[in-house]
Amino acid sequence: MPETSPSAARPRRIAPLGIGSALPEAVVTSAEIEQRLGLAPDWLVSRTHIKQRHILGEGERITDFALRASERALADAGIDGGEVDLVIAACLISDDIAPSMAAVVSSRIGDGHAASFDISTGCSGFVAAVTTATAMIESGRFRTVLVVAAEAMSRLTNRSDKATAGLLGDGAGAIVLRGMDDDGVGRVGPSVMGSDGASGGTVRIATEHPSVFDDGEFGEGIPYALQMNGFDTYKVAVQHFEQTVRETAAADGVALEDLDLIVLHQANGRILEAVRKRFGLPEERMASSVANHGNTSAASIALALADARAEGRVVPGTRLLLAGFGSGLAWAGITMTWEGSANGR
Repeated sequence: MPETSPSAARPRRIAPLGIGSALPEAVVTSAEIEQRLGLAPDWLVSRTHIKQRHILGEGERITDFALRASERALADAGIDGGEVDLVIAACLISDDIAPSMAAVVSSRIGDGHAASFDISTGCSGFVAAVTTATAMIESGRFRTVLVVAAEAMSRLTNRSDKATAGLLGDGAGAIVLRGMDDDGVGRVGPSVMGSDGASGGTVRIATEHPSVFDDGEFGEGIPYALQMNGFDTYKVAVQHFEQTVRETAAADGVALEDLDLIVLHQANGRILEAVRKRFGLPEERMASSVANHGNTSAASIALALADARAEGRVVPGTRLLLAGFGSGLAWAGITMTWEGSANGR
């Protein structure tokens, strides 16, 4: 069992060491969804820039993909699962209500006894979990933390809703963070977080139980199906992404021009493009995997970061800013400089 005493030595820095991802084999194209909904060819692609998304097959479990992504992140970091002290999972829905996804992943790596818990803040969940992991390491209570974000958004899709049916996909991504006592290149910087629960009905997943939003401006919820006010969400998302990125960079004392890569929640391509143009950045300075993965909620930033790593765009010394915004409404941003491992990729 890991030592959690606050008297443990506090690290000089926290380094991001490894990233991994895992996707179901089944792919549903936007053309297939357009045909099913009676939409014109390229209607979805022109509005979302999403060409396809990966979907869980019958009998598949999202926790298996969370585990696979975690194992790949550990391999990329060159770290054995037994060295992990804490697992934090970001997800909206797992295969079971209890135990947590993090507990299931923890049980299958190392000695199976790392501490664990889930975070549910939707699209900002991965960054919120990384921020929480960073604080845990900074406190000296834990040294090595695995953060995994995995979503089965196909289980929360209203297949007849033109506003959301073409957005969502499934997948998992994970990152390994470790407290270090030397002056190496890697570090996790300051974070910015906030929420506006009064506007939470803008992006909403209801249950069969009474909702706090049922009697308000957002109308009655549809149990276990994503509902989104598309126009309001687009406007608010662009504004919050820009604000969160600028505040996060300012908190770390860096200019946007100092960053090598900005990785945003992959809500849809139009939002990403609008934010990029507001910053006046070239396309190569913003990560984008939305065309192939769709919107995977909490998993999207991890998947985009893993793709960029696989493409050779994230190497030791790469300066990153991650930012998510979505259901809650909640937002989170954090900076980091990649370290990697000599034993990793």
